[in-house]
Amino acid sequence: MSEGMDLHGRGGVGGHDPVEIRICTGSGCIALGALDVFETLQAGADEEGARLEVDSRPCIVGCRGFCSQGPLVYLPQFDLLYCRVQAVDVDEIVQHTLGRGKIVDRLLYQDPVSGRRCRGLTDNPFFAGQQRRVLARCGVVDPEDLDHALALGAYDSLRRSLLKHEPSAIIERVKRSGLQERGGSGFPVGLKWAVVAEAPADTRYVVGNGEGGDPGLTVDRTLLEGDPHGVIEGMVIAGFAVSARQGRLFLRSEHSLGVARARRAVAQARRQGYLGSAILGTAHDFEIEICETAGASMGREETALLNVLQGRRGVARPRPPFPAVSGLWGRPTLINRLETLANIPLIMGSETEPAGVPAAGTKVVGVTGAVSTTGLVEVPLGTTIQEIVNAIAGGCSDGEIAAVHLGGPGGATLGRDQLDTTIDFSSLRDQGAQLGSGGLLVLGGRNCPVALARFFVAFCAEESCGTCPPCRIGTKVLLNLLDLIGSGAAAADDLVRLERLCQHIGKTSMCELGRDVSSSVISGLRNFRDAYESHLSGGGCPTRDCEAAPSGIPPGVSE
Repeated sequence: MSEGMDLHGRGGVGGHDPVEIRICTGSGCIALGALDVFETLQAGADEEGARLEVDSRPCIVGCRGFCSQGPLVYLPQFDLLYCRVQAVDVDEIVQHTLGRGKIVDRLLYQDPVSGRRCRGLTDNPFFAGQQRRVLARCGVVDPEDLDHALALGAYDSLRRSLLKHEPSAIIERVKRSGLQERGGSGFPVGLKWAVVAEAPADTRYVVGNGEGGDPGLTVDRTLLEGDPHGVIEGMVIAGFAVSARQGRLFLRSEHSLGVARARRAVAQARRQGYLGSAILGTAHDFEIEICETAGASMGREETALLNVLQGRRGVARPRPPFPAVSGLWGRPTLINRLETLANIPLIMGSETEPAGVPAAGTKVVGVTGAVSTTGLVEVPLGTTIQEIVNAIAGGCSDGEIAAVHLGGPGGATLGRDQLDTTIDFSSLRDQGAQLGSGGLLVLGGRNCPVALARFFVAFCAEESCGTCPPCRIGTKVLLNLLDLIGSGAAAADDLVRLERLCQHIGKTSMCELGRDVSSSVISGLRNFRDAYESHLSGGGCPTRDCEAAPSGIPPGVSE
């Protein structure tokens, strides 16, 4: 079993503080059996606690982002984290850890770099390299218990904002914080808020965009499942700042657990006076309606999202006018990603300047592909790609890193000589990339950048609303060309055709999905030209990765 650690502290087995046991119940851990672990542990802890006069309290929490190691069981008093726990392991945890104060070594995380066992969070490189601010309560608070959230600071910033600040002062504070939209190209949030607030209208709306349709994206889902009150608080503050009284929380219906917890949180907030009329005794009224979408990725395009909210087909609208001036029902509409909204309570959380979030802030990044430890990490903007992959995610699991792809379907694929690029909006823009929704996909030696480009183009072709010909037709032609290249049937001039078509689609498409669809191809041709050319001369894909691309699974990501 290992170390003779006495979990019961000063008072021995009995007479000590209650032992808190947190079980991750994010959707990933639930799929791996977390609810069975919780129920079994609850029964076992009650039985052992009664025998030892120990108060052991298993509780559910949201996702910690340590996705490849779930289900997780964490004892915070002793910084003890058990990974990949199954119901059959519970008896051993109860008997040896709760009963005798011993660590079950085999359930500890093993660092792939050093090979050592990590006891908890503080000695775990996956967590040590992070700065969890937006995700601070995820994995800590019971997402279904408002009282627990209030004890950990939920709605403190809302109270301070409504009672101590004018709306214009809040907008100025958001501007000074330097917060940028946590999606797309990183538009300044304070500027967007100011445009909405100044637009002449008697009705305004706030929309929380939680559609998150990019492949593998889990940021929005994690926030809803782990800390829904943080998102709600950000929306109410935003509504106060721009003089909006109505909000819409736009969510994917297949994120059923997140939707259910969001609905519960909205009802709890309303009952406690954090939503509805005369919030906290002030003149501010604000109500949130949850709207579910069937899951078309066009929801990440703001004007398509507005059409869906109005009961129309989810197709892009010509711009201008922009949603900040004429959005939902033709009224000024503030649209922010959920991660952006979750930053607002942090900014408004301090009594004095500097604001709660430094000018750079943090970004939640979903790391997947050929890495030792996949998951969701939150790092300061300015962290290099190499630091995330090697120091936090344990390095490449398939030899040397061949490439990294940032930003989902509209992102770019970078080579190993670009790994020192920092995760921030301007640095990535200089490399022809963008943060997008925060996906970071690592390709190893057996993965092919052509197959990856083909996967993202196929995704965009499927999700295209079909409004404009460059996107509706161009993505299909682009896909056909990539199929020819992947199979070895393309000629040298097909690469020239591919490049020209990408430029045409990017310049003439009406919305972001069409304009960015060719980004993975353009960056691949720029950074991996030899890989594309090898398909022409070698009779097909040297790695055979292109043959698997049509399956719908991104190269480098296992089922």
